[in-house]
Amino acid sequence: MESITFATVSTPGDPSRAIMLFESLRAFGGGLAKAPCIMLIPEAAGPLSDESIERLNALSVRVIPFDIDEEASRFPLTSLVFASAEAEEQERAKSEILVWMVEDTLVVNSPTVFRLPEGASYAYRPVHHTKIGSVYDRLLNGFWSLIYQHCGVTEDRVFPMETCTRDNILRPYFNAGMLVVRPGRRLLATWRDYFKQLYRHPDFEPFYRKDALYKIFMHQVVLTGVVLNMVERHELCELPETVNYPLHLHDEYPPEHRPEVLNELVTCRYEGIKDLRNALNGITVREPLKSWLNERLK
Repeated sequence: MESITFATVSTPGDPSRAIMLFESLRAFGGGLAKAPCIMLIPEAAGPLSDESIERLNALSVRVIPFDIDEEASRFPLTSLVFASAEAEEQERAKSEILVWMVEDTLVVNSPTVFRLPEGASYAYRPVHHTKIGSVYDRLLNGFWSLIYQHCGVTEDRVFPMETCTRDNILRPYFNAGMLVVRPGRRLLATWRDYFKQLYRHPDFEPFYRKDALYKIFMHQVVLTGVVLNMVERHELCELPETVNYPLHLHDEYPPEHRPEVLNELVTCRYEGIKDLRNALNGITVREPLKSWLNERLK
C-alpha cells in the first residue's frame, strides 16, 4: 500500500492548471515528488486532448473519470464533492493517506506535513474569510442550525477556529480546497452522500434566495457538518499556515502572518493564471522557483 497519494479535479477543456500542480509536485516535492497522483475528470465532458494525455503520462498521473448527474453539475462547485469521493474510493485499498487539492494549487516545498500523525484522520486549513461562517461568540443562526441538525452535529463537537485572514473567530468551518484524509474512513464518500441529500433540500432554498453565497459555499458547509459528525476532536489536525496560502489574498493577511518569500510556503493557492501573474508581483520569489514559474507563465 502506498503511504500517500495526491489528487485533484479538472475539466478536459483546459487541464493546464492541474498539470502545473502535478509539475510543481514533481519539481519541488522533495521526498514526496514521486508520490502517486490522480486527476479526476467528469465522464460526460469528453476526452482529453492528445497533448494533455502526453503531458500527464510524462508526469505519471493517472486520469480517472467520475460520474456526476446533470442536475448536480449545474449547482456551484459540486464537481469537487463528487470527484473527491471517487478519488477516495479509488485509493481506499491503495493508499494510507489521500491529499485532495483543487487545481489552482502549487507545491513549492516538500509537503511532508501531509503525513498524518498517528491517530489523526483529517487534516485541514480553516476558511480564508468569514463569509457565511458562524461567528463563535454569537448565537447559532438558522442556516447553521439546520446544517447541524441534518448532519447530526452536537454542541460538544464545536470549538473556536480563527479564519486565515484573522477577520473572525468562527465555529469550525473547513476549507474544501485543501484537505487530507485516510481513505478507509470514507469521509469524502459520506460528504458526497450528505451533499446529494441536502443541496436541493427545501430547508435551504430561502437562504439561497437571500444570498448567493449560501449556494456557492454549500459544499464546504456540508463538508464541515460531516467532519464534525464523523471525526473526534483528537483525530483533527490543523495544517500550518504555510499550506494552502492564498496568494490572491496576500494583502488581506495581517503583516505578521504574511510570508516574505514565496519559497517559504509548502503549497499556495491562486485564482486563474492571470491572477497568479498579478499575485506574484506582490511577493518575492527566489530561484529555482522563480525561473520555473516564469517558464510556465510567459
